[in-house]
Amino acid sequence: MTSPPLIEFKQVSKIYGQGEAAIRALDRVDLAIREHEFVAIMGPSGSGKSTAMNILGCLDVPSAGDYSFQGMSTQGFDRS
Repeated sequence: MTSPPLIEFKQVSKIYGQGEAAIRALDRVDLAIREHEFVAIMGPSGSGKSTAMNILGCLDVPSAGDYSFQGMSTQGFDRS
C-alpha cells in the first residue's frame, strides 16, 4: 500500500496578467511527491520552476487548481 502524497498539485495553473497580455507560468500541472522521495525541478529559463517553488513554499497561490500539503488543501491558509 502506498502512502498519500506529502505534496500534491492537482491541475495547478498560475496566470499573470489578463486578456492578450496573460502569461501562463504554469498550465494545469499535476505533481505528487511522497514522503522520503527526492525530486528535482528542472527546465529551461521561463518554464515555471520559480513559480512552482513559490507556490510550494506558500509565497504565492495558484490561479486555478489545488495545492495540498500533508493531505490538506492550502487554499484556506493565511499568514496568521
